[in-house]
Amino acid sequence: MHRNLRVALSLISLAFAGCTSNPKAKIDEAADLAEQRLGQRPAWTEAPEAVPPDWSTAVVLPMDETVALALRNNRTLRADLEMIGQADAELLQASLMQNPMISFMVMFPDGGGRSMLRGTGIPIQPLQDLWLIPFRKKAATAMLQQAVLRVADRAIETAATVKAAYVKLQYTQRAIALLQENMRLAEQSAQLVQSRQVAGQATQVAYNLAHIRYQRLRSELLTMESEYRTLQRELLALVGFAGAPDRWTVQPVHEMQDELRPPRGEDALVALGAAQRLDLKAAEWSTQAAEQRIALMRAEGLPDLALGFSFERAPATRAARGPTIPARVGNATAQALANQVYGVKPMAQAPALAPWQPKIREVKWTLGPMIDLEIPLFDQNQAQVAKAMHEYNQKLAEYEGRVQDATRDIRAAQVRQQQAVEQVRFYRTEIMPEVQRNLELAQQAFITGQEGLTVYLQAQDDLIMTRRTILEFLRDYYLSGVELERAVGGRIGTDPAALSPGEGEVPAKPPQTPGTTAASPPADEVSHEHTE
Repeated sequence: MHRNLRVALSLISLAFAGCTSNPKAKIDEAADLAEQRLGQRPAWTEAPEAVPPDWSTAVVLPMDETVALALRNNRTLRADLEMIGQADAELLQASLMQNPMISFMVMFPDGGGRSMLRGTGIPIQPLQDLWLIPFRKKAATAMLQQAVLRVADRAIETAATVKAAYVKLQYTQRAIALLQENMRLAEQSAQLVQSRQVAGQATQVAYNLAHIRYQRLRSELLTMESEYRTLQRELLALVGFAGAPDRWTVQPVHEMQDELRPPRGEDALVALGAAQRLDLKAAEWSTQAAEQRIALMRAEGLPDLALGFSFERAPATRAARGPTIPARVGNATAQALANQVYGVKPMAQAPALAPWQPKIREVKWTLGPMIDLEIPLFDQNQAQVAKAMHEYNQKLAEYEGRVQDATRDIRAAQVRQQQAVEQVRFYRTEIMPEVQRNLELAQQAFITGQEGLTVYLQAQDDLIMTRRTILEFLRDYYLSGVELERAVGGRIGTDPAALSPGEGEVPAKPPQTPGTTAASPPADEVSHEHTE
C-alpha cells in the first residue's frame, strides 16, 4: 500500500511539474496580431540591439526602418511584453490545486511515561479546488488573452508615435529648406536695394528694411534647426538609441509635389475600426474575465471540504518499579489476616492478596478518516459576489466608453485629413499661382520704379507665408493619416475579412446581470495568424 501511494504521489508531482509557464507562444501570437495591422513583424523573440546602425555619415532613414527599429528596441514596449509572461503564470497558478497538509502533535504526560501522539496518516487535501479550478482557469485565460491583445495594441500605438515624430521631422526638415530659400531671396532683394542705393535710386532706410528682413529669417532658421535637433533626439529615444548620432535625415516631402489621397468614408472607417482595434477586443476579454469572476465568487461561497486520515495514541503513565514500603506492609498485613481466616478450615488455602500493587494501563490507538467541513452560517461570500458584479458592470461600461471614444477618434481624424487635403489642393491650384504672379509683377514694378520697396517685400513675404501654409497643411495631412491609422487600429487598406480567426476562445457577448444594461459588443475573433 505504501509503495502504491508513493507511485501515485510521484505521478501527480510529475504531472504538475510539466505545467510550466511558456509565454513564447503567446508572444508570437501578439507579434502575429501586430504584423497583420502594421505590415511589419516585431522582432520580439530577439534581444534589443545594443549597437545602433551606422549613422556616422549622412544617411536617409526610411520610415519603415524607423518603425521596425522601434518595435524591436523600444524599452517601454519591451517592458509591456512581460505582461504576457505574468498573465501566463497566473493561468498556470489558477490550474493548480492547493498543497496537501500533514499534521503531527506530541503531548508529554506530567507523570512521565509514553507521550500522546496525534496526527494524520495521509495528508489532508482540500477538495474545494475541484469545483473552483474551472472558473479560475476561465478567468485567467481571459486575462491572458487580454494581455496578448494589449501588448499588440501597444505595438500599434508605439508605431503611431514613431510615425508622428517622423512626420514632424519631415515637416521641420522641409521648413528649414524653405527658410534657406527665403533667405537667399531676401539676400537678393537686399543686394538689389543696395545697387539702387549706389545709383541714388534708394535710401539707406530701404536697404535697412531688406537687411533686417534677412536677419529675422536667419533667427527663425536658428530656432527651426534647434527644433529639428530636438525632434531627432526624441525619435532616437523612441527607437531605443537615445545616445546615437544625429547625422541622418528623413525622407523629404515637398509642399507642391507630394500626392494626396482623400480619406475613406466615415462608415467604412468605423467598420474597419470595429473589426481591427485590439484595445476593443482586449476590453471584451476583460469583460469576459469579470463575468467569470462572478461565477468564481459564487462557487467560493460553497462550504470548504477537506479529507484525510487521522490517528491518535492515548497517553500511558509509567508503571512503578515495585511497591512502596507502606504498600508492602499493608500487603503483608492483609495476607496474614487472610491466612488466619482460611487457617481454621481444613485443607483450605488463603489466596494471595496484594491490593496495593501498581495498576498497569494499556496503550490504546484510535484510527479513522477525518473530514473538515465548513458550515457557511454567516459568510456565504455574498459581499465578494456583489463586488464581482459591480466590477463586471464597470468593465462593461468601460468597454462601451471605448467604443464611443474609438468612433469619435475615427470621425475626428477623418475630418481633419479631409480638411487638410482640401486646403492643400486649394492653395496649390488657387492661391499659389496668384501669389507667384503677383511677386513677378511687384519685382518688375520695383525695378522700373513704379512701386516702392514695401510692396515688393510684402509680395515676397506673401510667397513665403503661402509656401509655409501649404507645408503646414501637408504636415496636418500626414499627421491626421497617422492618427487615423491609430484610430482604426492599423493600416487603412486592411481588409477586415483577411483578419484570420484566433485560436483562443472568443468571448461571448456580455450577458445581462442584475444591475447591468443591455449591451451587445461585437464578438470579433482574435487574430493569431498573419496575412501576407
